[in-house]
Amino acid sequence: MGKPKTTILNANHPNSRKTKQLIKTKHKIAFRDKKKYVNLAKPSLLCEKLIWFRDNIDNTIEQYTQDTLSSLIEKYLSRFDHEASIIKARHKDKGNRRFASREDVIRHTIEREREEYNTAGIEVPNILEASQLLYLRTWDGDIKYLPNIKIIRFRCLNLNH
Repeated sequence: MGKPKTTILNANHPNSRKTKQLIKTKHKIAFRDKKKYVNLAKPSLLCEKLIWFRDNIDNTIEQYTQDTLSSLIEKYLSRFDHEASIIKARHKDKGNRRFASREDVIRHTIEREREEYNTAGIEVPNILEASQLLYLRTWDGDIKYLPNIKIIRFRCLNLNH
């Protein structure tokens, strides 16, 4: 039969070596799981952005120029305007801040992406190349094909915004 395994619940003393060893392994597993979920979330955010671009590119254009890409990015940056105006109208009507957390998330996202676009450049699919544009149009949104899409950093063309 064998000796039963020691767990944190039935350890003799909270400062014993065995208890510290069990706590250390538990923390290690928790840290590893946390890292795994962070790494899984990053591609899904990029995937959502690429799906938005795939759904909003004009099918009549065969190759985007920098000006048309810039206007598409401006449309991307204003994607929350309708939802934000609805939330503001509800605040005006009732006076309470029922959707305050959603409003804050929208505001922070818009500010962060706008600053990124004006300074270092926002990450967008490279639809300036015709082959990449065609691939993005035919892409089904699967994360495993994400490395096939070239991502570029695109800065604001006119910096007087």
